Amino acid sequence: MYEGYTTVGQRGQITIPKEIRDKIKIKEKDKLLVTLKANNLVIKKVICDKTINTLMVEGYKKMATIDKETVTDFEKVDSEANNYIGDY
Repeated sequence: MYEGYTTVGQRGQITIPKEIRDKIKIKEKDKLLVTLKANNLVIKKVICDKTINTLMVEGYKKMATIDKETVTDFEKVDSEANNYIGDY
């Protein structure tokens, strides 16, 4: 877990500790969602639609590769099984 202390400024601003900003890659101009939950302040980094779409495309490409590898593996196992069964 990452923790750090900060002070609320005159205009209600806070500075997120550098270690935490680095960990979740918060940079200048990033959007953050601030909510109050059971008297606790919760801050979440907002991921833009473009980033979500990019991540989804990358994920689908990886899944397609895995699917192809799986089909190839099944074909190999099926062939080996047929060769083995053919001996009986």
